[in-house]
Amino acid sequence: MAPFPESKIKLDYPLYGCDFDPQDSTRLFVGGGGGASKTGVGNKISLLDASSLEDLASAGEVTLSRDEDNVQNLVVGQRKGKATLLYAGINSSPEDQTNGKNEHFRTFSAEPASKAKSLLGPRISELSRTQLFTTKSPDTYQRLLRLSQPFPGAPQLGAVATGIANEAQIALFDVAADNDVAPKPRDVVNIGKEAVDMDVIQTSEDKFQLIYCTDYDVYSVDIPKTGKAESEPKRIYTLPHDDSSGVRPALRCIRYLAPHFAIGVANLPRAGGVVLYGFRLAKPGKPETNARIAVNARLPKRQGAKATGLAVANLSPAGTPGTKQGDAQFVAAVVTSDLAIHLYTLDYQSIGEVDLLANLLPLQTLRGAHAAMITNLCFSHFAPPKAGTSRVQYLKLASTSVSNTCVVQSIPLKKVIDPAKPIKRGGPPRQPRYIVAMKSRRPSMKGFLLFITVFMVLLGVLLQGVLEVKGMAKPMVGGHTWLPSSIHTVPVGGHPPHSRGFLTKLLHEKASQAKVEEGGDIIHNDNVVVVDAGDAVEVTAQHDELAHGPARRWEDLGHEQREAWRERLRRGGYWSAEMGETIFKGILFAELAGVVGAVVAG
Repeated sequence: MAPFPESKIKLDYPLYGCDFDPQDSTRLFVGGGGGASKTGVGNKISLLDASSLEDLASAGEVTLSRDEDNVQNLVVGQRKGKATLLYAGINSSPEDQTNGKNEHFRTFSAEPASKAKSLLGPRISELSRTQLFTTKSPDTYQRLLRLSQPFPGAPQLGAVATGIANEAQIALFDVAADNDVAPKPRDVVNIGKEAVDMDVIQTSEDKFQLIYCTDYDVYSVDIPKTGKAESEPKRIYTLPHDDSSGVRPALRCIRYLAPHFAIGVANLPRAGGVVLYGFRLAKPGKPETNARIAVNARLPKRQGAKATGLAVANLSPAGTPGTKQGDAQFVAAVVTSDLAIHLYTLDYQSIGEVDLLANLLPLQTLRGAHAAMITNLCFSHFAPPKAGTSRVQYLKLASTSVSNTCVVQSIPLKKVIDPAKPIKRGGPPRQPRYIVAMKSRRPSMKGFLLFITVFMVLLGVLLQGVLEVKGMAKPMVGGHTWLPSSIHTVPVGGHPPHSRGFLTKLLHEKASQAKVEEGGDIIHNDNVVVVDAGDAVEVTAQHDELAHGPARRWEDLGHEQREAWRERLRRGGYWSAEMGETIFKGILFAELAGVVGAVVAG
């Protein structure tokens, strides 16, 4: 079940671009198509009615030429009279491109239908088409399209960037504040490497700024209200290499938050995940010109998932150009290649002249909205309602897919009043602002504490088992069952190290000299001799009195002599008490140089 109210529609063509009407969040424009091909899938721009939380309905559409490319990107501008202006990236036909003509930048108008034709819905028509890029490469197309935040009665600055071009460019255009519907080309900025993503913002009443990123660098360009860019692109940040691996993340998306803050998305190397960066940009007139990372967060890691898109919404936007941004909550949506949309919240705090970014926290992860690749997403333009409104407010998030689907999530908002703000005596009451009703998830220690607990329990069980095996603790965890059964088997009649060879030879010599009588009794021959050779004890089958000295049978040895022989054999590892003395019966025990006598005497 989706965590937010969700509405969905499936059209008859794949969708690549989407944007909300900045003055009416219930109107959503989408565009796409099959391109210049024989697939039979047309190229269209559609207007969807997003006023319902459960249903998304088509309110009108325009069918475009099948000889030209599909809609690559789409941005909704301000209204001119009753008409809403749309700006789109659509390549000309392959034949025109081969001839060096590609009118890729199109302007459309969506006008409400007259009363007589109200059933037909609004009329969407093309107003103009032009080529903004100066490169002559036939493969060049308009890959990126951005438009600065709309302010009532104020002009806007737009930018388009090349894709697959021999010469990477960003072209600028103006959208006038009057009723002139045709955008005016402004300037073409040559960049050394194609922009991965870009954005435009109005920093004051008479200045704009462009920011764009390549794989590893972030650049900015200051642009006056009229005329060309004031300077060449200036590199303001470079992603550092990892000290251990030598590799670094690759930037994928970038958006402005406020005039001096931006947010970017980077893919970690070796499919290591996705990271969100909050950048603090340098202020004009300050000695520090480079951007710095103010806050960052890592998305939940999934095997091979990479970021493919980013959208950002300001829940307390400034009302006029150049107005200082106050306390606000931003909502960011990151699309990843595993068909997930990750929602994050970010707090913008303004304390006097100090502005901060804080609390970049996960809000929710949306899965299952689309069955195939997500191509685009956008937030509605939220404007806080007038005081006294009691209805629940929503921030809408739209996403499109190559599976012909468009989904709108409606995120509930709530009013808050910052208790830390002082109340001026005799002044107006503190103004509320809006934040997401659902609480973001702060980092939790539960997982770490659970890991430590499990580790300590396992360590305790292991130590208890070791003590049980050694007989130093009562059986509680069954430590003996962890070892092979052979280890628990006590050898029967265990022999000292040298005893096996000694006994084998002794018994063999006895058997070879034995004679069996009719009654079965064994008669031993006195020729089997055990000789003490000082460092060793030997067994021989023949007694040589000259070589071995005098020898006596075990039965004839005195008590002290037996004790001496037993001790000698035990120390040498030839015999143990468990073997008994029966094996010595009938055996002659000899000595050399009075060894036995010396032992007995000692």
